Amino acid sequence: MFKRTIFSALAIAAGVGAGILLKVLRDRQNETEDEEYDDDEEIHFIRINDDDDETEEPAAEEQPEISPEVKEICGLYPYLKPEFISHLLDKNDELNKAYPEDTLVTLVHNAEFAEKSEAEGFVEIMEPAGYQCAVEENGAVTAAKKLFTEEGAIISDILNVANQTAALKGTYKDYQVQ
Repeated sequence: MFKRTIFSALAIAAGVGAGILLKVLRDRQNETEDEEYDDDEEIHFIRINDDDDETEEPAAEEQPEISPEVKEICGLYPYLKPEFISHLLDKNDELNKAYPEDTLVTLVHNAEFAEKSEAEGFVEIMEPAGYQCAVEENGAVTAAKKLFTEEGAIISDILNVANQTAALKGTYKDYQVQ
């Protein structure tokens, strides 16, 4: 019963994640098309420090700003770091061009777990979801799944597997698209 519940939650998260990811990507594309404005109309605020004794805040370059799209996706995948999500979103167009819609691909995910029992728990969740898994003695896991591509499907799958890995206290290493 517990396995079905986890599988159902994973399936729902995957569907919701894919839907939101598609919406975010379409919104991002629409924003770039609508961003034809005059720079003179933009308002810039400058912070003025009256007290020299105050400590200065780190520059904006030191604190990467998290986009609204990344924040929204972080809400769906709470175990993932915003930097990971942002990096993955940046690769979406590249992946969509390399693997057009309805292309059969195999996604191979690599993860590591400190304990072999944690790795086996990961496999118990992933295999019912259609992944073929292999566990090594050192806790390394390879999970592979075939799927037909569509807009955002590859990064949605990566986000789902990486989030599940992190939820079980593992480390998501990388992926390959074959």
